[in-house]
Amino acid sequence: MNIKRRNISRIVLGVIGAGAVLCAAFVWIYAPLRARALAAKYETFRAAFQAEHDAIDAAFNHQDRGVNGIQWHYVDEGDPNGPVILFLHGLPEGWYSWRYVMPVIDPRYRLIVPNMKGYGRSDLQDDNYDWHVVAGQIVDWMDRLAVERFYVVSHDWGTIIGSVLVNDHPERILGYVRMEADLIPKDAAGKIAGFIQKPQWILFRSNWIATYMMRDAGWFIDTVYGSRMTTPFRQVDRDYLVYEFSRPGVAEMNPMYFKHSNWDLDTAIAKICKNDFPFPVLQLQADSDPAQPASIFAGVETECPNVQMEWVTDASHFDNFDQPEQVAEAINRLLQTTSQ
Repeated sequence: MNIKRRNISRIVLGVIGAGAVLCAAFVWIYAPLRARALAAKYETFRAAFQAEHDAIDAAFNHQDRGVNGIQWHYVDEGDPNGPVILFLHGLPEGWYSWRYVMPVIDPRYRLIVPNMKGYGRSDLQDDNYDWHVVAGQIVDWMDRLAVERFYVVSHDWGTIIGSVLVNDHPERILGYVRMEADLIPKDAAGKIAGFIQKPQWILFRSNWIATYMMRDAGWFIDTVYGSRMTTPFRQVDRDYLVYEFSRPGVAEMNPMYFKHSNWDLDTAIAKICKNDFPFPVLQLQADSDPAQPASIFAGVETECPNVQMEWVTDASHFDNFDQPEQVAEAINRLLQTTSQ
């Protein structure tokens, strides 16, 4: 009997040892080789797409501005003397996420549309992604642009940062359009259900895992967008996003937003729902978003009575691509109510 047990123990230890060797080989040998191969692949891809990328850029007013050591790349459109709307994108997006929305916004407004920190041509060096810190850096940047008060329009992870920004600096905000993010605070069971709907909120807390997945920018964007749009994902849109997301350093920086120590869902969700702000808040939500299904907004009228709720029809999570006209029209309606 003892011999049998010893044999079983040897087998178990052998399996564990073999598993450890395979994991070590994966981490220390395969992953670095893959990273180098992907870097070469996307360098070639960007070179091939360069002319088309530059032609798209030429249609917009691109700017770069540094403040307190943080570099911001942004598009500056509309009336340079008009009230400012700040657009904040999510993951894995960029300024380009608003390409089809911007032309439909009231031309009397100035549209400031950045790459968020850690994306594209914005700062890829600063590694402090505490949500309050990033929000404060955005306000410092707006100070550098001599913009005192402004509207905020945000999407996905831009909504997490945007919600913290308007909470921390309400005196600077004229109105807030909040897109594709939870609004009603969840109890323990609801939080578990939320993590099931959005497993990346747990998975990407491992910087290594998230970086490993994001390095293959084409695969990552195809996977994320393909299942969360109701309209065909245009090749030119896909390729522009891949071009920007495959820049060296982006895959390493983006996971910083997910660090557990940075999280403050009370500010990002609960305080927006409560809405004690002196400006209007509009929750603009796609009617077919699998990550934020309509069911999680049931009772919003009583739970968040001071937040206006509107639906973007025939749209999924990336409603800024699916239905840009509807998105722009909702933003314009909020602008009209605050300008009277």
